[in-house]
Amino acid sequence: MTNEPPSLITSLPDDIVLDILARVPRWDYPTLSLVSKHFQSLVVSPEIYSRRSLLRCTENFLYVLVLSKRGYCLYILHRKAFVHISSLSDIPYCESFVAVGSRIYMFGGVVGVSSNAFSIDCRSHTVEPLPHMPICLAHTVAGFMDEKIYVFGQCSMKSMVMVVFNTKTHMWEPGLIKPDISPEIWEFGFMVVMADKIYIRSNPSSFIYAPKESKWETDEMLNSKNWGNDSCVVDDVLYYYDSYEDRLRAYDPKQKCWGVVKGLDEELFDEIRRGPYWPYTACFGRNLLLYFYKRYQEPRSRTPSKIWWAEISLERRQGGEIWGKVEWCDRVLYEQSEFAMPVSVMV
Repeated sequence: MTNEPPSLITSLPDDIVLDILARVPRWDYPTLSLVSKHFQSLVVSPEIYSRRSLLRCTENFLYVLVLSKRGYCLYILHRKAFVHISSLSDIPYCESFVAVGSRIYMFGGVVGVSSNAFSIDCRSHTVEPLPHMPICLAHTVAGFMDEKIYVFGQCSMKSMVMVVFNTKTHMWEPGLIKPDISPEIWEFGFMVVMADKIYIRSNPSSFIYAPKESKWETDEMLNSKNWGNDSCVVDDVLYYYDSYEDRLRAYDPKQKCWGVVKGLDEELFDEIRRGPYWPYTACFGRNLLLYFYKRYQEPRSRTPSKIWWAEISLERRQGGEIWGKVEWCDRVLYEQSEFAMPVSVMV
């Protein structure tokens, strides 16, 4: 019996093979890894992801952290279904997440003060520890700007501070940033980054930090709406779903004004009105995800539940108006559990 001749691609130089494989959708990498041990090593190598970035072949993936009894489980939204990453089943608890490139950085604990910090490499689906925060913090929020992650939290009953992590050196910056303005109540806070400034929200107030000027300030127009952890930023514009008026609102920090996203199908809002849903938004590349799930779930229920998801493309037209178009809208099954905020990652 004669051996089959090797395929043409396996006989090519590695550099050419990398160029070919880098153009293949990442969802096909598990299948490619079955071709040979050589392919298996190539599809998990840092070189292939560097090549994907160089060739502009990176893709947006929506990762979702779901709280379990022992930590977080990781899922990816793919083809309108949640796919469980079984290799990551016990991710440590944390309070704040932020995506930087192909990594998800996580800080703090769930209960009480903590200095924990670690990251998830979404290329290899591995958890990597980071240096501990320079001070223990509770109720942390985090945002990324100019290669640095700003982590804001409570270090005592009445004291708030911000610490800075450099994603290039993987070290914490020396010193603490203490706000000139403190929230009346710090609970379930939220942070976004827009137009080179950090916006921090804790109902009923919000305040802003400009790192380049080391300056704290307020914005009364921004504070006039009830945005919070249901918000997201796409192309330096803040979006949130106004449940009281059933409108997707947008805030432009340069113009310092609120507007409403126009052009959306009223049937989308009718679905939210009909059910007891909590609406949230998330950034997905240059699009926006609007998702809403039932406010009340049966405790200890094992029955899969459904979340409505809608992907909305955004367009700024003459006069500054923002128009949206629903690219798809559907219900996605998930196991009943504590649902955490989704994070968009480039891989």
